[in-house]
Amino acid sequence: MHVIFNADDFGLTRGVNLGIVDACRYGVVRSTTLMVGMSAEEDAVLLASQTPELKVGLHVRLTAGRSLTSAESLVDAAGKFITKEEFWRTQEFDRQALEAEVVAQVERFLSLGIHLSHLDSHHHVHLHPAVLPVFQTIARDYGVPLRGAVPCLDRYRRGRYAFDDGFYSGGVSLENVLAIVDKHKEDCDVLEIMTHPAFIDAPLLAASAYDCARATELAVLTAPELKAQLALRGVTIADYSILSDW
Repeated sequence: MHVIFNADDFGLTRGVNLGIVDACRYGVVRSTTLMVGMSAEEDAVLLASQTPELKVGLHVRLTAGRSLTSAESLVDAAGKFITKEEFWRTQEFDRQALEAEVVAQVERFLSLGIHLSHLDSHHHVHLHPAVLPVFQTIARDYGVPLRGAVPCLDRYRRGRYAFDDGFYSGGVSLENVLAIVDKHKEDCDVLEIMTHPAFIDAPLLAASAYDCARATELAVLTAPELKAQLALRGVTIADYSILSDW
């Protein structure tokens, strides 16, 4: 069984960036997703260049920060994206504006000189029923996997790939992450576990309600006992390249 520990929110703050890199260098994270256009984007790109074992995808933003396009239907009067609550209350979106914004973020990512490993999104916005087809088309156009909808959905439904977001908030512990692995080991070949490791800094406290638990995540993800227990279970730590041929 291969397990991808993907760290979300690369580029959000320097503390987040440093936490993700430490989770790679000293722990089990080998995959992350970058929020382009955020304050710590440049720092994330530099750290990624110094950490070649860390593969980087795009964490598409539609509920945080400012848009990269003039997408009036996606932003408020101040030009900031609508809140996640408002996003999930919305039943239909301007498809043209949505496509333009997601493509703009992909192109911004590629302009940074980083290889694009896969796509996912902040607050799982790509799984919105009105939005998912747009993301599927764009992922296919760029030839990369999409979290929770890797290219061949028939294989996904048969259980070869699973995504689990249970390592979060009250679920952050060594015991729980091992329980997640054990839960899926019989029904999938590749398991992705969502993570958010970070060093807590003032910008993070200002930007996210999910803050202090990120430091606990970092401690768990870099614990020698986690690597030891995964080895006992025959787990191979992986990144999204394991899905490139699917």
